[in-house]
Amino acid sequence: MIEELLLSSIGILLAGGAVCYLLEGSARKVAGPLAVLCTLAAVVLSIPMLGTEQSALEFGLFRLPLPLYLSFRITPFMSVINFFALLFGFCVSLYSLSYFAEHKKANRFYAFALWAVAGASIALLTESLVLFILAWELVTLMLYLLIGLGGPEARAGAAKTFTMLGFSDVSILLGIACLVAMRGLPALSMRYLEGLGHVEITSWAEIGTFVLLLIGALAKSGAFPLHTWLPAAAEKAPVPAVALLPAALDKLLGIVLLVRISLSFFTLNAGLKITLMCIGAITIIVGVMMALVQHELKRLLSFHAISQVGYMVLGIGTGVPVGVIGGIFHMLNNSIYKSLLFLGSGAVEKQTGHLDLDRLGGLSKAMPLTGVAFLIGALAISGVPPLNGFVSKWLVYQGVISGGGRLMPFLLGAAVLGSALTLASFVKAMHSVFLGEKSEAVVDTKIKEASTTMLIPMGILSGLCIVLGLGAGVLVTNFLEPGLVTFGLQETAAFRETMGISSWTGLWGPLPAMILIVVGLGLGLLFYVLGKGFKVRRVRAWVGGEQETPAPTHLSGTQFYLTVRNLPVIRNIYDDAENKVFDVYRVVGQYGHEIVDWMSSLHTGVLPSYAAWCIAGIGGVLGLLFWLL
Repeated sequence: MIEELLLSSIGILLAGGAVCYLLEGSARKVAGPLAVLCTLAAVVLSIPMLGTEQSALEFGLFRLPLPLYLSFRITPFMSVINFFALLFGFCVSLYSLSYFAEHKKANRFYAFALWAVAGASIALLTESLVLFILAWELVTLMLYLLIGLGGPEARAGAAKTFTMLGFSDVSILLGIACLVAMRGLPALSMRYLEGLGHVEITSWAEIGTFVLLLIGALAKSGAFPLHTWLPAAAEKAPVPAVALLPAALDKLLGIVLLVRISLSFFTLNAGLKITLMCIGAITIIVGVMMALVQHELKRLLSFHAISQVGYMVLGIGTGVPVGVIGGIFHMLNNSIYKSLLFLGSGAVEKQTGHLDLDRLGGLSKAMPLTGVAFLIGALAISGVPPLNGFVSKWLVYQGVISGGGRLMPFLLGAAVLGSALTLASFVKAMHSVFLGEKSEAVVDTKIKEASTTMLIPMGILSGLCIVLGLGAGVLVTNFLEPGLVTFGLQETAAFRETMGISSWTGLWGPLPAMILIVVGLGLGLLFYVLGKGFKVRRVRAWVGGEQETPAPTHLSGTQFYLTVRNLPVIRNIYDDAENKVFDVYRVVGQYGHEIVDWMSSLHTGVLPSYAAWCIAGIGGVLGLLFWLL
């Protein structure tokens, strides 16, 4: 029964995408409702999977003496991640009915989105590394095509994204090849790798294999230093495309792969754990510091998407159960509130025509529901209790304290500082978009609230931020904790006894915080009402016996942190970042062109020279093979 539901949901998504792509003329208007129905059907079909303990589905792909088979396994951990991936697809499809109402290629967007969701579902649930890499590549291709729908201006970002993620795909393929070389063809099965038990990394070959797989996971999730594709992709891409893939599905795929290779395929030594935690801490600070000085809302959100990945990598790198659960939980939470924030920014863009923070402001009266949804997402990503972002960060903090070692003060300081700067950054964003004074561009425009099809997805995601904050224990104990057992990190009973999950000492108790917040809001409302009872006499200012006519002013939130931007040392770092000094894509591309030019100069047209190069190359390859054997 479960197997049939799984195949049906994937089949509906693939077939629905094919129909949407083939629609022509006036029939293209059907693509949006069809995509909504397909994703809704997939979500409904995935619900029964949440109650299963473990189910397996295997069938042959080719009749060859190779383990090239399709293999799926549904566990509580993967079932809940798959459910959220499908739910994101539904929310984005419903949201896009209004966003792409007048787009000439809307049917292609729905086709690419459905195929991307189907690829993500396959990659999450399959046990075959062959099928995994094929599904992974499908998602990468769909991301490239979705970014391209942003028009000619988006082509550069699409090319950069496809190049960097394509590089990560090659890295994963090489890593899988190394796994097969070390452990034989059965290593193409993830279940086989998990069944081997913990293989501690000791040799350079194992370290190299892990690094190859790690590069793919970090690039896909957008961690430092392979993060630069994300702002480039988000800048000109359609908002729904960014909300679906870079903000949600790519994070799920990249972090799940990181969990697999760190907990299931290998057992990390102390050095690799420290490396992972340092990458996480650096990613937190780099992302949030860059977000702090952005003047465009989508770029600001894209850098925060990078920063939040740091918490996931940091938690998983601790190797401590509570930290790992915190990193995984933060993966889900980030996908929820980051999609919410991007959808909120898309609603603003739809109504105003741009997302320039210097030209926005005062939209809270015209778009109150969008403002409330954006505020919930901003508080959640900033780690304000009792929302879901705080709960997962709290678990990551505990993991760092338990497994951070001598670097614990610095790692914990980076994590806490990242949360504080995230809140500061979203104070700027909220002021620039929804609060403050209206700019001239906003005053002269008739702005209305977003459409119902836009508000419903934002309402669903906002509700999840609240529900998963207040009811985190249900998700942790019933879905995330069994995932650690699946990966073999620690036995369930031992984990509960060690971390106190059964007595809720590992989780934040939301009730006291909720009571304090309600009391604080109540007191604030009381003071506001009392203050309205006092009448204040207002008169115009007089200067030299004449009435002063003040010039209109507009204080943009982007000016809040100019002092930070202009600090002596940080100023130089910001300048280098803006000049793409730290961009791996640019640096490699620059030296790559020089290498290509050098190799072009070797093409002299003389046949003996080509023959000599061929003989030297064959000799080098044979020598390497004999050395390895």
